[in-house]
Amino acid sequence: MTTETAMESLNVLTETEAQERAQQVSDVSYDLALSLNAGSETYDGELTARFSLASPADGAFLECTSKTIHALTVNGNAAEIRHERNRLYLDGASLESENEVAISYTNDYDHIGAGLHQFVDPEDDREYLYTHFEPYDAHRLLPCFDQPDIKATLNLTVTAPSEWLVVANYPPTTTADAGGGRTRHEFTTTPRISTYLFALVAGPYVRFEDAWEDTSLGVLCRESIAPHFDADEFFEVTRQGLTFFSDFFDFRYPFDKYDQVFVPEFNMGAMENVGCITFSERMIFRDPPTELQRLNRAEVVLHEMAHMWFGDLVTMQWWNDLWLNESFATYMSYLAMDRATRWSDSAWSAFHARMKAWAYEQDQLPTTHPIAGEVPDTDATFLNFDGITYGKGAAVLKQLVAFLGQDGFREGMRDYFRTYAWGNTTLADFLGALERGSGRELGPWSEAWLETPGVNTIAPQWDVAEGTVNSFTIQQTAPSDHPTLRPHRTEIAVYDRADDGPQLRDAQPVDIDGAATVIEELTGAPAPAAVFPNHDDHAFAKIALDDRSLEFVQAELDRFPDAFQRLLLWHTLWDMVRDQQFSAADYATLCTEKLAAEETLEIAQTVAYNALLAVGSYLPDSMRTNSAAGLYQFARSQLFTTTEPDFRIMWSRVMLGAAQNTDHISEALRLVDDGTGIDGYELDQDMRWSLITKATAYGIEGGYERLEAELERDGSDRGRRAAEQIRTSRPDAEVKSAAWDRYRNDRDTSLQMLTASMHGFWWRPQAELLEGYTDRFFSEIRAVFDERDKEYASRYFSALYPAQMSPSDEVINCSEALLAEVGDDLVILTRPLREALDEARRARACQDFAATQ
Repeated sequence: MTTETAMESLNVLTETEAQERAQQVSDVSYDLALSLNAGSETYDGELTARFSLASPADGAFLECTSKTIHALTVNGNAAEIRHERNRLYLDGASLESENEVAISYTNDYDHIGAGLHQFVDPEDDREYLYTHFEPYDAHRLLPCFDQPDIKATLNLTVTAPSEWLVVANYPPTTTADAGGGRTRHEFTTTPRISTYLFALVAGPYVRFEDAWEDTSLGVLCRESIAPHFDADEFFEVTRQGLTFFSDFFDFRYPFDKYDQVFVPEFNMGAMENVGCITFSERMIFRDPPTELQRLNRAEVVLHEMAHMWFGDLVTMQWWNDLWLNESFATYMSYLAMDRATRWSDSAWSAFHARMKAWAYEQDQLPTTHPIAGEVPDTDATFLNFDGITYGKGAAVLKQLVAFLGQDGFREGMRDYFRTYAWGNTTLADFLGALERGSGRELGPWSEAWLETPGVNTIAPQWDVAEGTVNSFTIQQTAPSDHPTLRPHRTEIAVYDRADDGPQLRDAQPVDIDGAATVIEELTGAPAPAAVFPNHDDHAFAKIALDDRSLEFVQAELDRFPDAFQRLLLWHTLWDMVRDQQFSAADYATLCTEKLAAEETLEIAQTVAYNALLAVGSYLPDSMRTNSAAGLYQFARSQLFTTTEPDFRIMWSRVMLGAAQNTDHISEALRLVDDGTGIDGYELDQDMRWSLITKATAYGIEGGYERLEAELERDGSDRGRRAAEQIRTSRPDAEVKSAAWDRYRNDRDTSLQMLTASMHGFWWRPQAELLEGYTDRFFSEIRAVFDERDKEYASRYFSALYPAQMSPSDEVINCSEALLAEVGDDLVILTRPLREALDEARRARACQDFAATQ
């Protein structure tokens, strides 16, 4: 008997269902045999699942998205195949207390970056496979109980072409000739791990090898990009991290090997599969990287490594504690960079610029949520890989460590791993371990910081009489939707004016609690030039500068001697732009006035990229042209005056981003044709693609005609994706119509390739040509989410939501109408819609504010 199922059927698991099933199912093991053939659209699987059931008569179900199920036996007897809603139901009459279920099936390869993804390299036609399962896609490969608290052993056998490397969670035990140019690989049975952490990688990957103590280290990547891989630095960071974490946790790396694999068309940055971590190929630098890019890559390596303990060895019970995985790994990765790598001087400033800034923005969205909140189903989990889960959680953990002390935190973590190794935990388990390690009670802290959403604003209020501070109070406010006021332990920086720049007089430690906190220590002190109530970034809170301090900061920002303080002040000004307290035009102008002498790449890049966003989104059309031109000219001048290679790369990227008229784009194209004239520096391949894309979209003569020659230079998958974007960027009605139809109907092209095309659809200079597509987007978007998998629908929404043209009344009104129509029925659509609408309203408000200044 065979049966087939549609992949578009419902594919979600609720928390209630998971809880009920976890009470029934235990002692699970899977034996999986896969047969892989080169050039095929499908693969075959033979699965044997063994498990115990508390109440056999109640029946059970396995998640399963197999295209065809050829046979099903339950406890040795042929069984009826009930395959509905991506679930394979097992009748209670055939089940016992101890069960063995055997399934023979055929499945399609995936092309959406989830399940078992298949990719063919356009440069050499070599085929590469890899899996990605988080949070709920292991059943795309094998029928299973797909939830984190039903851990299982996996005994894997793979038969594949002999020229392929095959890698999984654990090392192979035997390899044998299977005939016909194929090899059979049998792998060591894993310990009990969660299904979302299973992994398989297969193809003609190139392997680099090293070792840490007696653990083998491997790095795999495609043959066509292997020449770009810098193995020495990557292995160095890996060894440093394994040493640091094993010592800090007093628990040696718990698995048998450590492979890291760069995989094509990956949706995520990386994934912490047990012993077989997968990374986006963006982290192999095909163009010369800046030191900041190297730092960010090291953070990802260490983040995934921290998961080997926190997430893989000990796993959350359900996805409402996803933050326990991601926040902890984020905090620990920056701690490891600070303690064990060459980036000790810049780790925490990078944390603020990258993670904490993301968290602040996410926490102000209407979709913000508690760090440890309710997650009703796996679709909601899919949406929670966000700035709250990663950034805010990590920032709050950093604050907690300061409260507990590093020793207390470390002892708590050691207790946690000793107590819960190989099991599943909840927030209460985590806090209990920290309480035992530190001797402090954490219930009130958890309630204030983990269980309530929203970000507070702290604002100094002080007045001066006869050169002396008459009174000094810190006011704390919270948004009306999330009115919780929280305790903050921080320091108030007090600055004086001096000929050689602002001088830090004092950093006054304070405990802020409630709506108003009087700072007696500053009352009666000589009047400062400025104060900043979050010195060294201890608090998780927005800062509102008083008028005196704001005036001083605007005048002296580039002369503050401490780089981290400059970063914090720039971030405060950016918050003020987004809150319509500081004009986007003034921010862009301040950028051109103050960044010329900036020597810290993290600051220059963060501020310049914010300025690009300010000009592109937060200014009305009447002001955008001049501000963009000013930013372009400044970036171009910096490119030709700086002597630092990393700054040249960064300013080149800013220059290209700010090029928003045909003269500037044509001028930048000449830097491609004639060279920059800077000895040893030319625009890299990614910049070349960006320029040709803009030249095509703006209708510059000969722009589109450059495409084929550029493909000759870069025929890689990156080049092919760039070409897709360029083809769609053409200002041609037929091109746009065909592209739109393709996005609705094309189910064969990979998600990454279609996404690249989508990014070429909307261009401001093509506004007249694109009239009507806003209506089409809003009339069709519900059908996209109903008919397509969540990965595709989410990419479709983010790439094609039309506010990137302009946050017009039409876009805002259509968004509001769609929200009212859908309600809360489809959270996977309504959440990104609420966020996009909030940003459109914010951009519109910032434009209106800038126009009045």
